[in-house]
Amino acid sequence: MMKTFTIRALFSILAIISFGFNAHAQFGGDGDADITAYSFSEQTGDASIMASVMGQNGTVDIEVAYGTDLSSLVATFELSTDATAEVGGVAQTSAVTPNSFVDGTALVYTVTASDGTTTQDWDVTVTVADASSAKDIVDFNLPNQVGDESISAINHTVDITVASGTDVSNLVADFVLSDYATANIGGADQTSGTTANDFTNSVIYNIVAQDGSNQDWTVTVSISTSANTEAKITAYSFPEQTSNATITDPVYSGANGTIDIEVAYGTDISNLVASFDLSYGATAAIAGVDQVSGTSANDFSSSVTYTVTAEDASTTVDWDVNVSIAQNTENDILSYSFDEQTGAATIDATNHTVNIEVASGTDVSNLIASFSLSGDASADVSGANQESAITANDFTNTVEYNVTAQNGDAQIWEITVSIATEINTVAKTGVLNIYPNPATTKIQINTSLLNNNIQIIDITGEVVKNIIDFKSNNYIDISDLKDGIYFVKIGNQVKRLIKNN
Repeated sequence: MMKTFTIRALFSILAIISFGFNAHAQFGGDGDADITAYSFSEQTGDASIMASVMGQNGTVDIEVAYGTDLSSLVATFELSTDATAEVGGVAQTSAVTPNSFVDGTALVYTVTASDGTTTQDWDVTVTVADASSAKDIVDFNLPNQVGDESISAINHTVDITVASGTDVSNLVADFVLSDYATANIGGADQTSGTTANDFTNSVIYNIVAQDGSNQDWTVTVSISTSANTEAKITAYSFPEQTSNATITDPVYSGANGTIDIEVAYGTDISNLVASFDLSYGATAAIAGVDQVSGTSANDFSSSVTYTVTAEDASTTVDWDVNVSIAQNTENDILSYSFDEQTGAATIDATNHTVNIEVASGTDVSNLIASFSLSGDASADVSGANQESAITANDFTNTVEYNVTAQNGDAQIWEITVSIATEINTVAKTGVLNIYPNPATTKIQINTSLLNNNIQIIDITGEVVKNIIDFKSNNYIDISDLKDGIYFVKIGNQVKRLIKNN
């Protein structure tokens, strides 16, 4: 009997534990007190975050770069929803609060869940990376270089050839070293792209690693005795590019090389000017037209082929340049209006809100908005696609537009519609009529209002025309206005005007 009771009791306990976990899964959130993300700008890699096990502290382990001052490090972190954190009773704010860490010693964060009672301690341990011992020349290039350099990490040598006739007594090298390493020649510091040296004979570069160890590298420059047969595009760029071009050499003799490059959204690629570098002594042409770096314009709506002719005047290689346009990342509401509005909407691009007033008596439960968005963006309300001047919505309460950029980034915009009182909607004395409306080049205004100073206001609230002492039934030229919605205002009378071609 005792054995049976014990087994049943055990099952009961397990059932209670299981219920606890299930209840947390179904109703949890209020009791979560986790550090879900943790980082430093000085880190060498992602933090390792381990949740609490069996009532023990959670742990965060993270490494920072050699030489980092641990006495005032500022962490960026994320917690469970609405949770807070403190260290030694001091409230912690992500990306703001500094703390003093000791290499390899845990600093305890106490995280309090949103229920205000559940807490969890987290041991955050920061270690400093060892100083790097790497001391290599990774890349090395010279002006008038012919072909690729040869770099031997075993022999610590660089062999490089420059074109016939090159003066090697005063050449400036572009080089890349191991991370944190520095270079000197006979004790004189070397700066890539700046320091000139005489390469008539082999030159010894002393490369010093971060940990202070050093290695001599021998750089030997040879002068070619024949015309260069290389026909490469070695660098290619546009002012409008979003990142460096990808240059791919021909995969076999007779094949074309390729250059793929992306330019910013909205760039007119029909008239782009490229800057480029070629192999020493080479020239480039497109369909027989000589190309000058930084000067020649071309239409890149489709692939453009450069024919590069080597210095020897006989070796040629074709290079296909493919230009793509980046997708737009903007997801803004640029304009917003109703036929029934009393004035321009207030659009707050920072807080992503639109506030707009409609005339007294307007039924806001079925309003149709006219709006414009960032280029190639789209909008939906609760998943229903929105079309300007077509889709109706109930604006009794604030309506959320989900505006999605061309690249897929989404932003919620809150649209709030208020209803004007009668006194704000219509002037009790006087008449204001506009015709034609819509209009193309000019409008005629008929008014009996005593105040004949007229303002034409665009949908952003900017006054685009201000006419003093306007005479009733005279014409106003609007041919200079862009197509769109405007408001004609005399005194406290406002009429909507549509300008189109």
